Amino acid sequence: MGWSTRSRRGVGPVLAGAVLALAGCSGAGSGGTSADGTGGPAATTAQSSPSPSPTAAPTPTTSPTPRPVADCTDTSAFTQQQLHDYLVKLPSKTGTLNGLHTSYDGVHFDPAFDHRACKALYVNVTHFWVLVSGTAPATFNPNDWRSGIPGLSPRPRIPGLPTSTRTPGQQAEYTYEAISTTPLALTLGVGLVVGTRPPEPEHCKGTLTVVHLGDAITDQELPETLRFEPTTIDHGASTVTVKADRALHATLVPPSSTTGC
Repeated sequence: MGWSTRSRRGVGPVLAGAVLALAGCSGAGSGGTSADGTGGPAATTAQSSPSPSPTAAPTPTTSPTPRPVADCTDTSAFTQQQLHDYLVKLPSKTGTLNGLHTSYDGVHFDPAFDHRACKALYVNVTHFWVLVSGTAPATFNPNDWRSGIPGLSPRPRIPGLPTSTRTPGQQAEYTYEAISTTPLALTLGVGLVVGTRPPEPEHCKGTLTVVHLGDAITDQELPETLRFEPTTIDHGASTVTVKADRALHATLVPPSSTTGC
């Protein structure tokens, strides 16, 4: 009876240690005990984050193909003659008058973009007074008045009678007087070049504007015969030919009146 009691007392501590050992083993998987005897936080099982929803790839936008820039004309090595030929044949952006020309209001520079020069071009403009001292009468063509009436045909020519002719405008006696020569730098898109407008025509005084290369134009290189067109369009301006090889374009504006010159 006493042995049984001692055996039960001896077994008690062993069982208790086994229970603690089992508890310790099971605790190793579920979280250890803190130093103060309280249980530590329960371990959490790592979970993989949800995969992001697939997003549609942006649709590439097709940008318009840029217009290729036209090559410019390299004039840096041009001789004066080559530059002259280039400028007198230079097309304009409007496709009408030459890219470099004169008018009653001065010098215009508006070349077509694909014919532009790579750098600024340098030319000169010279203005002259045209001093009228007398006017020769125009010959009269009897058919002129009939041709201006709608539906009325010209009078038939009489066989054997010379055909009379009428020279457009008036041939005048005149002299030139230089006003000024100005250097110009021509850049793309300048249009009317500021400061190139000639003086307003006066009684018995017209103007001649010449755009050219090199030295100023001399009297000997100017037209020997001028005709003043009887029109009010562009102040009666007309294109004339200057004999100098370096001349590019020239415009005559007649006097406001030649009566009594």
